[in-house]
Amino acid sequence: MSHIGKVVRVAIVGLTSALFAGASGAQEKVSFNMSWLPQGSTGGVLVAIDQGFYKEVGLAVDAVRGYGGARTVNEIDQGKFDFGYGDPVSIVQNRAQGGKTRLIGALNTRWPANICYIGSRHKIASLDNLKGLSFGGGATSPVQALLPAWLELNGKPRDHIKLLKMDPTVIDAALIEGKIDLAECWHGSNRPLLTKKAKDAGHGVESIAYSAHKLDVYGSGVVATDEFLAKRADTARRFLRATYKGYDFMMKNPERSADIIVKMHSVLDRDVVLQQIRDINELIVDKDAANRGLGFIRDDRAASTVKFIDTAYDLKGKVKANEIYSNDYLK
Repeated sequence: MSHIGKVVRVAIVGLTSALFAGASGAQEKVSFNMSWLPQGSTGGVLVAIDQGFYKEVGLAVDAVRGYGGARTVNEIDQGKFDFGYGDPVSIVQNRAQGGKTRLIGALNTRWPANICYIGSRHKIASLDNLKGLSFGGGATSPVQALLPAWLELNGKPRDHIKLLKMDPTVIDAALIEGKIDLAECWHGSNRPLLTKKAKDAGHGVESIAYSAHKLDVYGSGVVATDEFLAKRADTARRFLRATYKGYDFMMKNPERSADIIVKMHSVLDRDVVLQQIRDINELIVDKDAANRGLGFIRDDRAASTVKFIDTAYDLKGKVKANEIYSNDYLK
């Protein structure tokens, strides 16, 4: 073999080794705040970890439990986590206070919350039937501001429902026991758990979706900071690519995905996880932007989202719609 041939061969071997090391060797570490305990809503991240989708793009992802949307978004803003599962309410509030968080991919393409009630106790054919009923909401939950604004959006007085401030840990039990008439429940999160608890007590749960009554806003998605995105744009793109591959896997394999998540977190109830997965599989698809792929954020819905939050919190236009999201990292 000629000297030149040997040099070329060495160069090829070296390049191949470098590529292999990048794919299977040391991975870039990133953290993801799940905003709550492991569940179907963040299942795509867990599946992507288990199936090696992050490893394929050179990432090692640590998925950590969180303590609610507002705290999660603020912790991302403070640099404690690289990415997280966050909602636009928390992002708008964060930016109104000088923060720099941003939604870089949608997961709940519509608001996933519902007003839940026990069907045997109430027959609710329209919003008129909610008049005077008691609603259990967390003392610091966004529902304290959002519910009155939603009622007003639908032509009802802000006190149409008697909104209570309660400890979030007792709300589901209070609903089942009849101490309150209504409670907020979330697809992909606590609604399947509430349904199971109610069934065990001999009750059936019915619900009214906010999104079915004029609320055209985004739910949660993947959040990062402007600073992180400026410095590590390629990391964000790789993270989203693998994350949505995980959610796509979950859409095509819900049963297997439930097994994966329960294998990773054995304390979880598989039936509840499976229903959470089925919920998020529906919420992640935006039929009006199906040709844009998973995660795409529409300008019109982003504008509607910020407008509603602005009204609910009387922010007087402090935060603009284009400040809370970006589709650039889905490319």
